Amino acid sequence: MPVPGAQPAYSRTTDREPEPEKRPFENTRFHFMPGLPAGETAHVRADNGETLLSYRSFASAVGIVAALVSAIVAFAGIAAIAFLLAEGRVVAAILALMLSAAFAVVIAMLVPPIKVTMFSGIHPMLTIAQQSSLSFPVATYIIATPDGHTLARVRRTVFSRFGRNRWDILSTSDDHPIGSAAEETLGRALLRKLAAKFDPRYDANLHLRYLGRETGTIVRRPTSTGERDLLDVRADENATLDRRVAVAVALLVLGSEP
Repeated sequence: MPVPGAQPAYSRTTDREPEPEKRPFENTRFHFMPGLPAGETAHVRADNGETLLSYRSFASAVGIVAALVSAIVAFAGIAAIAFLLAEGRVVAAILALMLSAAFAVVIAMLVPPIKVTMFSGIHPMLTIAQQSSLSFPVATYIIATPDGHTLARVRRTVFSRFGRNRWDILSTSDDHPIGSAAEETLGRALLRKLAAKFDPRYDANLHLRYLGRETGTIVRRPTSTGERDLLDVRADENATLDRRVAVAVALLVLGSEP
């Protein structure tokens, strides 16, 4: 017999109140799992270990090797063209230019374009897709929601690998940079290239900037507590960068930079 004033019990699974929707991008700290072989499931976690997002790892040395070989071919071609022009051999210089460009493009075409979807449970939350099949000399990535709405684009040139790694955040309408993720200093970037593979203490962090303001840090160098591979986004009201974009940029940095 029901008790007056008592709330009805939910005896069936279909009658249960729905759980609150997860909002993984409301966090300010995201822990990544870079370095997993391509195709394995990687997770993005909160400070307490809760899984916020998951995705298929796309890390591969193929892109790095191809980018370096393409750059070497390009620089060798430029040197050859300069030498031939100095010798007055214009036709040979034109042929050298055509061959160098063709080899660089063919090498770059061997690298499959990046496309990765981030999930919260079984629900797609964010897609990062390379805009063109070529990543040399410039690669542009589209960050979009599951319904196809573009949040931002991210651009990177292969030549940044030789100095300070930098990813430009572009608006959806043109190629004007409105933000960036760049390594701390040139000295720290060069030190990372030489020694970080042997000791992570020599790694370089990246500063996230948006509309002239610093909005967060991509932490690759271990902190005093041993944390690394972490996106730390500022929670103040002036940090206006969409956290979905910040997470996507961090994923590209940590997932594609060796």
